[in-house]
Amino acid sequence: MKTIKILSLVFSLIITTSPLSAQQKAITIGTETKILKPYSAFAVTTDETARCLNCHATKMPKLVENWEHSAHAKNGVGCYECHKAEKGDQTAKQGHFSFNVQLVVSPARCGSCHQEQYQEFAISSHATAFDTIKYLPMRKDNPALFETSCVTCHGNIVKMKKGKAADNSWPNNGIGRINPDGSKGNCASCHGYHTDSLAIARDPSTCAKCHKTDFSPAFQAWSMSAHGSTNNRSSEEVDFTKKHLNLSDDAILKPNCQVCHVQASTKKTQATHNISSRLSWKLSKLKADHTDDWGSKRLEMQKTCRNCHASTQIDQYYRKLDAAVVATNHIVDKKIASDTPIWEKINLQNSLLAFRVSVAMLGTVNPLKIEELSH
Repeated sequence: MKTIKILSLVFSLIITTSPLSAQQKAITIGTETKILKPYSAFAVTTDETARCLNCHATKMPKLVENWEHSAHAKNGVGCYECHKAEKGDQTAKQGHFSFNVQLVVSPARCGSCHQEQYQEFAISSHATAFDTIKYLPMRKDNPALFETSCVTCHGNIVKMKKGKAADNSWPNNGIGRINPDGSKGNCASCHGYHTDSLAIARDPSTCAKCHKTDFSPAFQAWSMSAHGSTNNRSSEEVDFTKKHLNLSDDAILKPNCQVCHVQASTKKTQATHNISSRLSWKLSKLKADHTDDWGSKRLEMQKTCRNCHASTQIDQYYRKLDAAVVATNHIVDKKIASDTPIWEKINLQNSLLAFRVSVAMLGTVNPLKIEELSH
């Protein structure tokens, strides 16, 4: 009997001190080291996430299915890792089956793993999108319309209490929303919810959700341009799930949104999550002006252009763009006075933005519309 007990103890020690099995691996998330275990053919999880899935896989099967096929699932990042909250956080649900859970996943949480991307995004015009609408009269005069129009893309201040919405600010998919932790933005606006996909973020139709409006017709202008009309030449051949895309190495024959604003232009440059970092004009302002350090930003954009175009052609494009923007500013000087009603200013601003964006994207422009505005 003693021999059996001793052998059992030795066997137990061997099991607990032996290396991880082929189906297990250890990862570090933030400051915590976790052991991952197989969940399905596609996913591995921590013990905490496995507990979440015991309920949510039944109650929200398609949500979980989307997550299962994500890069996060393959690397052990699941429900708990993204939604966990600090003890005492009044915006989170405390004691949810012994967990503290935050419904809103913010860029700051994503930044615990993707720090460089978060820092770049935090200073972009995407992250600050709410700032451009927060003083609109509609926000105060008709908040229901504000929440269902402007906020859809720009976001709002999200207010949560004990894991539930404290007002109509949630759900909120806006890319510039202000999150309960104070961070700005929403990574899922581009990467999708629970799919966390590079391919979705690189698809022009994702950008079109917000950049296809009457006053910001970037998608339409690009689609009708020489760049956009033949974009499918490269889209069928390029693996948009690939972690690093580079114009020098990948079969990208025509530029789309991510090529010009995000992707590395050469082997010596880096991709960026600051989509403003190559823009030399603030086209959305009533009277457009240059961005900070606009010369350097323009040179960065031109590195992408030079993959296909000669410098003389690029320089001529920017001369035309600059002249058109200056011409729209003259219209503002002519038509706007100190006593001009705010909605008249907003209507003119939106019309001029649509024209400027169309020129910048090499799209077609309605000459009658701009002629009407100039008189």
